[in-house]
Amino acid sequence: MRTLLAIVILAGGMLALDATAQEAGKVKSKRGVRPAYADKTKKAARPTAQELCEERARHEDPTGQFAAYPCWAREAFARGQRIDNR
Repeated sequence: MRTLLAIVILAGGMLALDATAQEAGKVKSKRGVRPAYADKTKKAARPTAQELCEERARHEDPTGQFAAYPCWAREAFARGQRIDNR
């Protein structure tokens, strides 16, 4: 009797899994399809990390006192040098 009950439970589980797998294949993705040109225009307008680093360095060190250093070091060394009390 236990064996028969185990077989029935196993068969029922397999049928339930098969039904959910079939339904999962029918569901469409919630993510919409974007046109290819939309990605290219956004990436072209966005500045790179290097450009942003150089811009921050120029802002912190406008005189170029630390110009020989990379942008991240130039920004760190010049921080606090430029104080505008206007």
